[in-house]
Amino acid sequence: MKISSSSGVPVYTDYKENIIVEPEHSILAWKANKDRLRHSGLPKLCSVHSEDALTWNVFRTLQIKNRIQCLTNIFAPGIDPYQIWFWGHDASKQSEKIDREIQDILNQMEPWGKDGLKQQTEPDVILRGKRQIVMVECKLGKTRQEVKAWRRSSTGMRREYAVFMKEQGFKLFNDSFDYERDGNRFYQLFRNYVLGAALASKWNTGFSLLVIVNALNSNFEGRSHQDEFDSFRAVLADPSNAFLITWQQIFNALPKQEDLLPLRNYMAGHPLLGFLQR
Repeated sequence: MKISSSSGVPVYTDYKENIIVEPEHSILAWKANKDRLRHSGLPKLCSVHSEDALTWNVFRTLQIKNRIQCLTNIFAPGIDPYQIWFWGHDASKQSEKIDREIQDILNQMEPWGKDGLKQQTEPDVILRGKRQIVMVECKLGKTRQEVKAWRRSSTGMRREYAVFMKEQGFKLFNDSFDYERDGNRFYQLFRNYVLGAALASKWNTGFSLLVIVNALNSNFEGRSHQDEFDSFRAVLADPSNAFLITWQQIFNALPKQEDLLPLRNYMAGHPLLGFLQR
């Protein structure tokens, strides 16, 4: 059953109706309880515009169907992920607890939020292969709109990130990087990149950052997502491990086998991805 939000967006009364794969998974129950719509109090996962529902439906389907490489081949052929975390939770476990190793690093990087006391970085997806981990930051947003994307909502950077990078001996950014200016501008990308470097150090792997965006909207101030992302890559010491793709590219890369038909139908009918208008 659907109702309408205050802005007219269709919202399911039960988030499980918005999920095409493993709707009973405990990770989704945790996410539904954590993030709620302001006016109705329903889980944000209930909204047909939910970025998190799209993320789960795409990545979890591809993981279960052993097709995750059709996505990773878009940006880095050869990566063969065998483990996936959603919002810090291992998808192979029926647990509402964040992975302990990830939590321990977050506690060092963001000590003010130790063990979930306050909000800490919540990577949308982490893919782990034998030699590489990929931090995935997902954005959706309405078509023909400007999306704030990766900026911080308020100004000011906590000094703890700089302290953490110094303690870890990380040289992730080049000399053009301004901690306050660029840290704010690329806040979500910055945190995912630092966390990725820390996990890679702990797990003795390389790491990459993958950003997924909607091809039908633009970034803040009307810049394309690619242009804004290129500006982020320009402050990296080594930009070769940072990639941007679109949800539309993922859809077009999906094999047309029958077992992926539910995912193809879901993405084809998604109101924000534009396939309905074709």
